[in-house]
Amino acid sequence: MKKINFLILLIFSSVIFNSCENTDALDRNVSVVNGDDGEKNKFDLYLDREYVDPYNISFLYKLPDIETNFNHTLVPATLENSIKMSNLVKYLCLEPYDAVAPEFFMKKFFPKQLLMVGSAAYQNNGTRIIGTAEGGLKISLFEINNLDVTNIETLNALYFRTIYHEFSHILHQNVDFSSDFDAITETTYVGDSWNESWTAANPSNAAGYISNYASKEATEDFVELIAHYITSSTSTWDDIIAAAGDTGGPIITQKMELVKKYLQTTWSINIDDLRDEIQTRSANLNDQDLDNIN
Repeated sequence: MKKINFLILLIFSSVIFNSCENTDALDRNVSVVNGDDGEKNKFDLYLDREYVDPYNISFLYKLPDIETNFNHTLVPATLENSIKMSNLVKYLCLEPYDAVAPEFFMKKFFPKQLLMVGSAAYQNNGTRIIGTAEGGLKISLFEINNLDVTNIETLNALYFRTIYHEFSHILHQNVDFSSDFDAITETTYVGDSWNESWTAANPSNAAGYISNYASKEATEDFVELIAHYITSSTSTWDDIIAAAGDTGGPIITQKMELVKKYLQTTWSINIDDLRDEIQTRSANLNDQDLDNIN
């Protein structure tokens, strides 16, 4: 089975620690840390209705110790932002796939746990982790306390490309894509040196990669294309292809044709319909009540 552990690394930045206290009154400005399941509050009941029942997904927001890495000092997510994130994931991910995929597709294949963490996980090398995935079963999203719901580009960069990326790994692990994809740039994948192999004079897009991370290996290349394609408008994607130049642009386009064919023939998903659904919802994001748990 192909490896699907994915880390997003960014430059070190400061973080403010928030006090932690559970409350039945749903004080949305405090973090929630609770070692036991206890009595369910209104948000817990909402998650049962909107996540557990239709998708069999656990949306973990109380930062249970058993689900976290003891190598990092982590801050729990505030209840306020956890609620917003639950509505965002439903609106920008679960429902768009529901609209274009076969019935019960998301319940069967989507990761079974989504873990919210308030802060980033700080590394000794001056970087911070803002997203991880484990075995296709759990996605952890960090920096929830810095959530900016007014900026779709930031939401995509910090959270949703991670989700789409990891979900796509699960799909190709269940049914692999054609080796024809691997062969397109098989001689230029750079493995673990992806973060240091490309420069302004020698960018990864000119070599046919949608991102530096895509150049690590074929599986990362494949899922990065999906994540970037569905979070880009038609005009933005055209600009990306143009910026990749006469060499890189046609390579990326060739890869995308195989991605589209795979999703359509294997999973009955038209990626253009999926992108249209996500783009329409992104454009209407400001009209959504992200605090609603009724």
